[in-house]
Amino acid sequence: MRRQASPGSLGIRFGQRTIDVAGTTRRFLLAEPPGEPVGVVLSLHGSRSTAWRQRLLSGMDRLAADGAVVAFPEGAQRRGRGYVWDPEHDVAFLAGLVESLLQTYAVAPAGVVITGMSGGARMACHLASLRSDLVLAVGAVAGLRAPSRTPLARPVPVIAFHGKADHLNPYAGGGRADWRESVEEAAVGWAVANGVRPQSEDDVTPGVRRIAYGLPGSPGEVVLLTIDGAGHTWPGGRLGLLGTLFLGRTSRAVDATAAIWRFARDRSAVR
Repeated sequence: MRRQASPGSLGIRFGQRTIDVAGTTRRFLLAEPPGEPVGVVLSLHGSRSTAWRQRLLSGMDRLAADGAVVAFPEGAQRRGRGYVWDPEHDVAFLAGLVESLLQTYAVAPAGVVITGMSGGARMACHLASLRSDLVLAVGAVAGLRAPSRTPLARPVPVIAFHGKADHLNPYAGGGRADWRESVEEAAVGWAVANGVRPQSEDDVTPGVRRIAYGLPGSPGEVVLLTIDGAGHTWPGGRLGLLGTLFLGRTSRAVDATAAIWRFARDRSAVR
């Protein structure tokens, strides 16, 4: 893994990296903590987006201040002004990147926290189901999908967020090949694969509903947060006026980035 970095605020080092996987050079952005790393996070952009835009949208690079090594990779296929993930060929790239990061930063071998927005969330779910041995937890925003293959090598804790007013990836599902099941059906798919049952359903704040499967902190826990009135957006994220007009409202009642990291830190292997 080749480095090119510059120091940022709070001592965080941020820059572009490259890695050679299967004879191909791929690039990604990386935020490194000022002190000893305690975990690794992959943040996958949505379809037609980029690593840089995912960093701005999610603000996940700020987790480096809390000890996370945060990588923002890019999909293999160019589409418009961005990239899309290839479910077949990008698994090898992401798995190779995970293995390289775990080895480079010598963090606990339990795996990485893999997160994503929309198409990036779908790719995160796909990778987690194929290589659950590498994944500590999944954080899916506006794109939770059930495991694409079972049985899993081991249970994968999942936390997901979805706006009830998302018109691109409708909460109730749609007619597209990659979006037929509803978000709740996808959550049940993970619960079944992880061997856990419905546990609780309650309101976190007005308009934010929490549906949980499995006991809190259990290896197969699945948590779905549904947000009334929110669109195809990252809760607590940054989105300009044009993005808001096209994608819908961003909820400020939930900070998905902080919640995903807290969910991961609750796992005994990430401390």
